[in-house]
Amino acid sequence: MSSILLIGDIVGYGNLGMSVMTPILSHLKYEIFRLPSSLVSNNFSYGKFAVQDTTDYMRQSIDIWEEQGFTVDAVCTGYLVSKEQAQLVTDYCRRLKSRGTFIFVDPIMADDGKLYNGATSETVEYMRSVCRVADVIVPNVTEAKFLAGKYLDRDTLTSEEAEDLIRSLQALGNNSVIISSMLMDGQTCTMLFDKSTSRTKVLPYRQVAAQFSGTGDVFSAVTIGQYLKGETLEDSVLAAMDFVLHVIEANQHYLKPDNGIPIERHFGELEEI
Repeated sequence: MSSILLIGDIVGYGNLGMSVMTPILSHLKYEIFRLPSSLVSNNFSYGKFAVQDTTDYMRQSIDIWEEQGFTVDAVCTGYLVSKEQAQLVTDYCRRLKSRGTFIFVDPIMADDGKLYNGATSETVEYMRSVCRVADVIVPNVTEAKFLAGKYLDRDTLTSEEAEDLIRSLQALGNNSVIISSMLMDGQTCTMLFDKSTSRTKVLPYRQVAAQFSGTGDVFSAVTIGQYLKGETLEDSVLAAMDFVLHVIEANQHYLKPDNGIPIERHFGELEEI
């Protein structure tokens, strides 16, 4: 059984972050370990929330794990709360990568054209540092624009601009890049650069008239789950896109979209991808 370490926030109220990624990856038969970067009361979209920084706990845990010689096959990083924490995670991931661990980074900090509550230009800079150690990074298009420092005033990109954007991100760490939620030449799509083939692919999708928090976490979990099974990056992304589309359509009338999707209802569909 392959093992995955999830580094990110634990949300008390809602299926977001680790709370949604853990059951998906466990159902895909991975052994899951967790290193919480923070405890968050609820989704930031509510406007009022509590965040408990766990940097000291993370440092102590990493020291103990290193002393014990614990190993994992892959790491997936998500929401990080500070420059200090990002440096801690970057250093740890660099050590793990030197031992053969695969590093997957979701630079969670922005969406819908703006940074999340509490995120600043410093957040962008320290997320760049984490991306530099990754094998694959998976920002949404807003995060991609902030990381590259380009096209922040543009809702839609031309194909040439999109290619420039993804190449700018690839240059950050010589890694593979997946950009989700892109609007290119009027078409919604996911765009990826696969380092193993040095090719860029554009994967269009149909936009659904519903929006849920946590779908990026679902997308990341399915993508990494399929990729670590030996699927190509493109096929892994397509599987994640199909699954996210399905769960959004199935929950269009769910009354609390800010709380994410009740993912456990859809484990049957996970087995079919």
